[in-house]
This record gives sequence, structure tokens and C-alpha cells, in this order.
Amino acid sequence: MSYQALSNFQCLAFFKGVRRIDPVRLVEKKVKRAVARYCMIAPGDRVVAAVSGGADSVCLLDVLDRLRNTLRITLIVAHLDHGLRPDVDEQETAFVRDLAASRGLDFAFKRVNPPMDPKGPSLEEKARELRYRFLKKVQAGWGAQRIATGHSLDDQAETVLMRLLRGSGPAGLSGIPPVRKDGIVRPLIEITREEIRSYLDHMGLAHVTDASNFDVTYLRNAIRRHLLPQLETYQPRIKEILGRTAEIAREDNRYLTGRAEAWLSEKAEMGSEGPVLPVSGLMGLPPSLQNHAVRAALKIMTGSLRRIGVAHINAVRGLVMGSRPQAGITLPQGLVVRRVYDRLYFSRGPSAPRNDYAVVIEGPGTWHIDALGCDICLEEAPAGPSIQGLEAGGWIACLDAERIAFPLTLRSVQPGDRFVPLGMKGHKKLKDFFVDRKIPSRVRSRIPILAQGNRVVWVCGLRIDDRFKVGPRTKRILKISFEGAGPVPE
Repeated sequence: MSYQALSNFQCLAFFKGVRRIDPVRLVEKKVKRAVARYCMIAPGDRVVAAVSGGADSVCLLDVLDRLRNTLRITLIVAHLDHGLRPDVDEQETAFVRDLAASRGLDFAFKRVNPPMDPKGPSLEEKARELRYRFLKKVQAGWGAQRIATGHSLDDQAETVLMRLLRGSGPAGLSGIPPVRKDGIVRPLIEITREEIRSYLDHMGLAHVTDASNFDVTYLRNAIRRHLLPQLETYQPRIKEILGRTAEIAREDNRYLTGRAEAWLSEKAEMGSEGPVLPVSGLMGLPPSLQNHAVRAALKIMTGSLRRIGVAHINAVRGLVMGSRPQAGITLPQGLVVRRVYDRLYFSRGPSAPRNDYAVVIEGPGTWHIDALGCDICLEEAPAGPSIQGLEAGGWIACLDAERIAFPLTLRSVQPGDRFVPLGMKGHKKLKDFFVDRKIPSRVRSRIPILAQGNRVVWVCGLRIDDRFKVGPRTKRILKISFEGAGPVPE
């Protein structure tokens, strides 16, 4: 039956039966439900409430203060002055200080000095980093267990749309987590901004308005003021639906992340610079698990995946699935990922620069090699019946002394180097020799080369040139050994 078909009496009876929902009770109910559902706060917790003075943060402070005894918590009010608006920042600080004082709550405050440049690049990101750094310091200083922020369901919907427009995967579409591992909680995450305004109006609570929230040059503001209202004409419950989408994506992401972390703990190694993953093992994973394994490895390096997007993950997967046995890429936050045959190395900063050196060895004796931090010892001995028992291999080589003409040069690898590997008859480029042995590029530049003029005599630690080997007609032997050179290259 339509409202138009009802009589006046019926309409009066109908609307008398409709109870107006108390906005304060509604918000309190939703906050208590979210706190319990996500295990946000435990009895006895000290909670730092982040209060900017805006509508969301004022509602957050008031409802947590009203529920303080129910939740059995202690509240500390925290406010950061970014210094972006000198004409209003002091007024906002005074406003928040009065809010805390009127409730008998402790107040923590800091002014950014020097103030942030409002025209600087990545303003929103820098402000966010400063804000959370301040909140973590307050948390530590007061011995608090939780930091509560005023993110609402509207913020969640805006975030999901922003991530969708940027092409994010399940992790990005998870949106704003209600609870973070570092103790940050969002008690208002299931409450709309309209419900927050109704709460403030009913309670007669004032709040400040940040004029920058109306600047649609910021993507979030454009989504808030233009895109979301347009979407609501198609689906009035779009915010709730986007919030539910974030929850579904978050659950799926949590499962896949758990699987990926389990795979990493079983298959990956922890190198001196970071995780080392087996390429063949990664290739055997389903694409979704490949993504999450790469994300988990990157998170080990940085502790967070901010500024790491789908394009970066795909670039790492490109190293894994590509045909090049050795390749590398640079990612945000100074991360470097290198594929070296069947290993994927994660590290920080650029690869170590090549260290060129050349030391002239004038004859037998012991010579210290500063570039390598070790000694090289050359000694001659007559060939005798024990020739077959000579120790050789690794950092020791035995050569036919009569084929050696001093001075020799101990140097780093040079482009175009060639030699005749022991046991072969034809020349081979050193580059091809290293590729055949799967010697990583970063190791090659550190392998010493013993040369006689332009001829390579010994690829130290790996193989001598066949033309200098000890044979049945050898009369004198030149034994060369390294002391303190570390592991043999591999």
C-alpha cells in the first residue's frame, strides 16, 4: 500500500508507530559493537584519542568519554599542530585543549617546528607521517595500549574508491583496517558522517571546519564531494556496500597473506641484506600467491607497503617469470630486487659499485692485496715424483713455472677477457664461463684475475688456463695460494 492511499487517520497511526532513532544511542551502540567485534580495546587499556577538532574526532572523543566507565579505559587527548595555517592553527589547538579540560582528561600537544610548507610536494603524505609519528610518541610516553582515530564509514568508502581508481589489488581494496597491529584502532569505522553530524547536533557539540576539506584538487575531496554523491543516486547504500567490500577483501587478503608467509618461512632464506626467494618455487605458485609472497618479502624489508603498488609487484613478478637469468629493479623506499639465476634477492640501496684494481706481482714471494684484504703467496719448487700429489683447487693453483713470465698482474675482471679453461682446447669468454657456472653478476666483479700481459692465467678460485697447466714434461712448478680470501666464489 502506498502512502498516497492511506487516509489521514491511517497516516497518523502509521507514523505514531514509527520510533525515531536516538542518534546518540545509535552511535554508542555501533561503537560498542565495533569495539567488541574487532577486539579493539581491552578493559584497563590506556587509549590515546587523536583529536584534530573536526567533527569526526570530536564525536570520537565524546563517545569514548561517555563509554569510559563501560569500557573501563583511561583517555589521553592528543593534538598535533602542523603549522600549515598560522591564522587558525592556534585557535584549533585552544579548542581541543578546552575539550580535554572540560572532561578532566590529560592533553598531549606538539607544534611542528619548523612548520610544514603548504605548497610542498606530497603534502598529505608528509602530514600523515608526522601525525602518526607524534601519536606513537604520545602512546609510548603515556604507556598507552591503543591509539584511537576518527575514521568513519565515509572515510572507508572514499579509500576503497581511491584504491579502485588507482588499480589496487585485494590488499588495497581492504581499505582502512579497523585494527592495526601497532595498536591503532578506528571505533567509528561503521558509522557514517551523517550519523556523526546527527550525534553532534543532538549533543550540542561544536567542532572546527578545515577549509582544505573543500579543495577538490585533492582526490579524496573530489570523491567525497562529487563521485560519492553521484554513486548514491544509483545505490543509496553505496557507503555501506563499499565498507562491506573492504571487509570481504580484507578477509581474503588475510588468508592469502597467511599462506604466503607460511611459504616464505619454509622456502625462503634470510640473507645478509634481506630475504632470498627461490625463483623456481615462486614460479610454481598460483599468481595470487606469487603476489602475496612478493608483498610479504617486501614487508620484511620495510615494515609497511606504503608506496608499493600493483605495478611494483608486477615488476618483481616480471623478474621471476622473465627469460633473463640475471636482472634487477629499483622500488620505492630504496628497495632493490635482483634475480640471480634461481634466486631472488631483496635488499636496500643500490648494488655495490664495481671495485677495479690491479696489482703488479714482480716475482715469487708474498704480496698483500689491499683491494681484497688478503695475501697472495707465490713459490717455486722443482717437479718431482710427488707431482701428482700436489694440492690444488679453490684458492690454490699449481702452474708450469717455465710457461710463466713475470711480472704478473692480479686484477679485477675486464670486459673482453678470454681464456682456455682447463681441460678445453678453444677460447671462452669469461662472461660465458661465469654464465655457465651461474656466478652472480655482483660476485663476478670481485673475482681476482691473474694475468700475464693480456693472457688470463688463472680465474682465481675457479679455473686455470689450460696452457699453463702442469704436465708430464713440467720441470718446475709455481704454486700460488691465497690466504684470508674467504669462501671460494660460487
